[in-house]
Amino acid sequence: MKHPDLHHLLQRYQQGECTPEEQRLVEHWYSLLGHEQPPLTLTAAERQQLRAELWQRIEAQTLDGEDVSPPARSWRAGAWRWVAAAAVVLGVGAGAQHLLAPSVAALVTAPAAPATTQQASGWHSYHNTSVQTQTVRLSDGSTVQVSAGAQLKYPARFAARHRTVYLKGEAFFQIAPDKAHPFRVYTHEVVTTVLGTSFLVRAPEGPQPVVVKVRTGRVQVNPLGSAAGVAAVPSGVVVLPNQQAVYSPLRRKLQRELVAEPLQLAAQSFAFDDRPVTEVLATLEKAYGVDIDYDASALAGCTVTLNLPDESLYSKLDVLCKTLGASYTTSETHIVFRSPGCAAR
Repeated sequence: MKHPDLHHLLQRYQQGECTPEEQRLVEHWYSLLGHEQPPLTLTAAERQQLRAELWQRIEAQTLDGEDVSPPARSWRAGAWRWVAAAAVVLGVGAGAQHLLAPSVAALVTAPAAPATTQQASGWHSYHNTSVQTQTVRLSDGSTVQVSAGAQLKYPARFAARHRTVYLKGEAFFQIAPDKAHPFRVYTHEVVTTVLGTSFLVRAPEGPQPVVVKVRTGRVQVNPLGSAAGVAAVPSGVVVLPNQQAVYSPLRRKLQRELVAEPLQLAAQSFAFDDRPVTEVLATLEKAYGVDIDYDASALAGCTVTLNLPDESLYSKLDVLCKTLGASYTTSETHIVFRSPGCAAR
């Protein structure tokens, strides 16, 4: 039997938005996954989606007891069944159950801690139905600029050690620095972990790529399920300012690259009077935080007198290239600058 709406149903289940009937159906699927020959027939893509959602739920529920969704109590009561289901879905056998068991056992048997020190509370779901970006302020002082049509789920108060929110669509985050309490943004495909920074997450529905652009600081981006040791899931990447992580659900590929228009990160003067070209390139690197590779020997003795335009990084490079008869290309997270040198000038 096929389940064309499995993706959306699992998303709503993970976020506590299912009806009681839908919740019972999904939990029945999980129980069937514990059988050697489960009667539930899923395509490879549907099994992968179920696996990703299951691991997201397990991770969320082990983040120091964060109460991420209304079904949390039922999850605690059936934790061992979830561990067995996870092992079957991941195809790693009974050995994985022993690896997973300690953390889950601690979750099940540990005495409940006071809500003020352990659990997130009062989850809110905000859906921006307007045509303009709207700002949501979180309890830790962080702000989220939620784009039109996007949805953000966040707690009235964060848990003791982690700050976790859920996003559908696009939003720009400005995170209050707090090294002791990492901030995590979950989408349907990736989880982004930060300590204190500003970045944009674009997580469209369907097979379109998920994009995480960093403006300041740094973030760690991991595809959901990578922590489970699944060979088909790429490992995470660290993304720096003016870089972005792009994850393709269809190709299951995660890569880093420069953003289309790097922003100036540090104040610099771009007026040069008979200055070495290497100094110009170093100034651009510092201003935009972008590595520029070049042949220092080819540029030895090259000087320029320029007043670069107050425009983009690439506009400045265009002027420099026209002056020198040079060229440049982008390669992943850096720029390759090529020049014939100054011997013929």
